[in-house]
Amino acid sequence: MKTKGALVLGIICFILVPLNVSAQDDVINLTFATFWPSSDFQVKKGHMEWIQEVEERTDGKVNIDMKSGGALLGGREIYNGVASGVADIGTTCPAYTPGEFPMMEAFELPGYENANAVSASMTVHEGYKRMKKQLGIDSFEDVKLLMLWATGPGDIMSKEPVRNLDDLQGMSLRAVGATVEPLERLGANPTGMPMSEAYTSLQQGIVDGILGPNDVLKGFRLAEVVNYVTKTPFLYNIVFMKVMNKRTWNSLPPDVQKVFENLNQEYAYKYGKLRAKHTREGLKYGKKEHDIEVIHLSQDQEQRWEQKIQPVVDNWIQEKEENDLPAGETIDIIKELDKKYSEKYSQY
Repeated sequence: MKTKGALVLGIICFILVPLNVSAQDDVINLTFATFWPSSDFQVKKGHMEWIQEVEERTDGKVNIDMKSGGALLGGREIYNGVASGVADIGTTCPAYTPGEFPMMEAFELPGYENANAVSASMTVHEGYKRMKKQLGIDSFEDVKLLMLWATGPGDIMSKEPVRNLDDLQGMSLRAVGATVEPLERLGANPTGMPMSEAYTSLQQGIVDGILGPNDVLKGFRLAEVVNYVTKTPFLYNIVFMKVMNKRTWNSLPPDVQKVFENLNQEYAYKYGKLRAKHTREGLKYGKKEHDIEVIHLSQDQEQRWEQKIQPVVDNWIQEKEENDLPAGETIDIIKELDKKYSEKYSQY
């Protein structure tokens, strides 16, 4: 009986004590998985600074172990890996798991002002809160959503020049999320993959180029494998998410949860500002260190491109509303915030 009683008591204790808390010193040890390499600014200046802030503001109660470069979970695996408890915290793109976050696609559609990464980040961070409160949308019910931010405008980076629509025909380009259909309408051949796979795919000729933000020229070393950048800000914006395992979140003391909540609000802006800075620096690096040529479409070409992608938003709204999703109202919210923040943060 003593053995059985001890076993039962042990099981009860195991259930009640969160797995992520050290029994010896009560330090909360958390793992943080991301696809960004450790050398990229998003890890070096973004995530690591955020981790330091968490640890300092909790007076050492929380210790976070960063697993970067897909070492623990790949870009496609992070969301479900966090939901299942493989990692406590993770950052990735909703677009890396197509179809799983249908309403988040709204932020990645073409046609917004999308002035820069700051305006895009504040639009998605505040826009999702409005969508959840006003429209009852909960795209992240499997996890605790910490924060959202975004790339802002992106361009076509390719081995061969893209100066007009003819150059784009049949070109294989890495793309994700709601950027796929616009590229298809323009005659390109979009191929879905996380950014962490882009270098090898370009090197091996699997794709001819990518559609993405210019910071990857340095952060993911893509300046080594592309020769041209065609400016297409009207085509691109990708959302990022930082999420936490629900059991981990519920195990945190209220004061620690408050620290996370405060940081989430601050870092949507800080991450956007960081991305805007490194987008500029990435292009500068590509031009200076690798002689990358920057191509600006003529006014006539830009109009032709925009005319071809014009139906994308209307089609998206129709498709989602046929599935009883409030797509039109969602677009209205995003347009309002996009205009507001593109004006407010135009200096970035």
